[in-house]
Amino acid sequence: MDKTQIRNYCKRYFAATGTPILREEPDYLQVELPIEIDKELTDRPYYWMWIEATGETPKPTVLNLIFDSNVQVDGVDRTELVTLGSFRLEKIFASATRRGQFVCQFQTGSTVGIRVPFLLTSLKISYIADRRKDEIRSYGINLRSNQVVRDLYEQVCTLPMTSQLPVPYTEQLANKEILAASLQTGWQRIQDVVMQEIQEGDHAWAAEAMERLAQEIEQLEAYYQSLALNEEETPSMLAAERELRFAELKWRCKPRIQIQPLHFGLLYLDPTQFTGTSART
Repeated sequence: MDKTQIRNYCKRYFAATGTPILREEPDYLQVELPIEIDKELTDRPYYWMWIEATGETPKPTVLNLIFDSNVQVDGVDRTELVTLGSFRLEKIFASATRRGQFVCQFQTGSTVGIRVPFLLTSLKISYIADRRKDEIRSYGINLRSNQVVRDLYEQVCTLPMTSQLPVPYTEQLANKEILAASLQTGWQRIQDVVMQEIQEGDHAWAAEAMERLAQEIEQLEAYYQSLALNEEETPSMLAAERELRFAELKWRCKPRIQIQPLHFGLLYLDPTQFTGTSART
């Protein structure tokens, strides 16, 4: 991310969290943090414990953020540089990740009046051995038809959405038992599709990793056999070290796949725009 991308990201974060921007210049933002955002972006837990214990009114925190180290802001003596790896940006990333783990949105702007609930998720699929490859994939499922839609996020990310749902749809959300069961079924269906895709995928990477692992094990075995010929080595200590090294080697190099959900969304969408794979019987 360059400085412009970081600035734009911060602006979107502040807009999404209702954080007022008091002053804005090309490489400068002055923001006043609401209490909940203050707790997430500042590192002062004891202050908030004292505020809550005494009932005192907290003084709003104002941040003066710059995105270029050469920027001078008139009337502002103390500024904070926001770059990749900086304390404040890491806090913003963590807050955005936590707050964005689950969202509920309603599609607007479609001529079709009906909206159907879709469960959307983005997954990080990691192919891990002595080398690693990560993929980000998105999946959605129509909770009415049980159809899975691949790359749903890429299809909906530019659509007009609102978090204000019409009354009939809020009543659906109020029935938490039915909603929870529907979401659980949808999530299981997505997992089944992902596992099927992985099983049907190209596993040459795993076979190659196993070959490299076998070579590493052979070399390590030869090394410890040579040590065993040295009478100065204690057999019990040598055996313990050998087992530890072999376990570490297998943990590091044995091929495996990890699937990590990044976030979920309950989206009410025009069902005519999104179709996918039907449930198998």
